[in-house]
Amino acid sequence: MSLRRRGLSRPWDGFDVYLFDIDGTLLHCADAVHYFAFCDALQAIAGRPLTLEGVTAHGNTDVGILRDALALAGVEDAAWRPNLPAIQEQMCCFVRGREQEICAEAMPFAAESLERLRSRGALLGVATGNLRGIGELKLRRCGLWKYFSFAGWSDRWEHRADVFAAAAAEARAVAGTSASICVVGDTPADIAAARYHNLAIIAVATGVYSIAELNAGEPDLCVKSLKELVDGPAEATGLAETRPSVCR
Repeated sequence: MSLRRRGLSRPWDGFDVYLFDIDGTLLHCADAVHYFAFCDALQAIAGRPLTLEGVTAHGNTDVGILRDALALAGVEDAAWRPNLPAIQEQMCCFVRGREQEICAEAMPFAAESLERLRSRGALLGVATGNLRGIGELKLRRCGLWKYFSFAGWSDRWEHRADVFAAAAAEARAVAGTSASICVVGDTPADIAAARYHNLAIIAVATGVYSIAELNAGEPDLCVKSLKELVDGPAEATGLAETRPSVCR
């Protein structure tokens, strides 16, 4: 059954290219390795222990999270921006050194969704706020990296809309300038970034945001889970409320 509720211009599995968010959309990490990588980098910059308390991480980029945490701590941009590449490498090195502690689990029906799209000839890519050295490792740990041909990471981009723009540009370089592109994400930030670039957006309530919160951003399609995409919705009409799960 194809889902065509709200504003999708075609069946959900009929686009040429798909850009998938990682955390909360494709996988959930039950560990805190990524979190402590931030804490390690923040302490090195500020010279004192810092956490991400008060920082919005969901839908943000790794660079944006660093920026927001340091701003809350009163650390001036000049104290860290010139060293950003080294800071990013420090974070990636921290995570690589703790690879065996990463408990990344694919979301239910993530593999089935990707298999379905790949079998129909779609080009699959990643568009995420993760740094490459962290996001790729998460996808490898849960067995999903093999599905993707390209990716947009936050190494060069501080804002999610720029990550999406870079990923879309890479997709069109391969699939053609007229290729239809659909984003799949779990946060209002994913919806806003897709809307900014006139990309179709499917929102899934598998992260920390509810159906109601996601619908407020007016995605083209909003579903409770990837299972609804593969099997069809449990209800033919209406978007039932669901309690969000907790994941970064």
